[in-house]
Amino acid sequence: MNKFLFVGNRKFVLEEMIKLDLDVDILVIKNTHLEKDDLLKNYKHKIISSKEELLNYINKTDFDILLSNGCPFILPIKHLKKKTYVNIHPSFLPDLKGIDPCLGSILFSRDCGATCHHINEVIDGGDIISRVKIPFSKDLDVSLMYQLSFIAEKEVFHEAFKANFSIRKKQEPGDWIYYSRKEDDKKINFNENPNQLIQRIKTFNNKSQGCTFINNNNIFKVYEASQINNSYVANYSQKFKNLEIMFVYEDCVVFKKDDVVIKLSKVSGPLNTLKVKNKINS
Repeated sequence: MNKFLFVGNRKFVLEEMIKLDLDVDILVIKNTHLEKDDLLKNYKHKIISSKEELLNYINKTDFDILLSNGCPFILPIKHLKKKTYVNIHPSFLPDLKGIDPCLGSILFSRDCGATCHHINEVIDGGDIISRVKIPFSKDLDVSLMYQLSFIAEKEVFHEAFKANFSIRKKQEPGDWIYYSRKEDDKKINFNENPNQLIQRIKTFNNKSQGCTFINNNNIFKVYEASQINNSYVANYSQKFKNLEIMFVYEDCVVFKKDDVVIKLSKVSGPLNTLKVKNKINS
């Protein structure tokens, strides 16, 4: 039986390894969700806080397969002892390489998923062992995409395990993208078309993020957005100019944008300063 070395920041693949009763040493990245998870209460594990600490552990530990799932450190494969090194990445590689593929999927309207691949010198660039695709659809937001990717990661692990982590295929050439979030990506750009604006807010709608805009030096954070297609609302919107606020109520702001009506929901900030007929981007 293979001896595994798991290193990562989330629990879902690790749970499957435990269910299979695999021989696995567990390395947990410091200050991550996995470090705080109840799963670890019953299992011996080590907290890793630096790349140097990880490499030292790899060099002194006996294992057959290292499985990375949310490890932030780039491994210098050429300089490590010859073992099998695999990674489970939450996208349908070769598209959406980088730290934040689920965010990139929603922001750029691209398919997501999960891929188990061999690790080489190229970030997320190794040969593919198994893949699962999550097709993009406009009814998805990033909070749901995260949940779907956790399921997909478990699926590709089981496929790879059955294949004994053997190489299946090279990554295909194509018009693929790399995405890691930047703070500016969370700023609402009212010059974008309505669909792009809504997708941006869906990209950052989980509780720890949110999108922001500034109005008269006041900062607002937004977690939901949608287009209102009601005919009565559409007719009423003819009284307003582009980007003028139509309604402010509870935690919602409704405004006109390019002849359509957009509703921002779960808005935090001094909503009493937003006035009907004023520009939302002032």
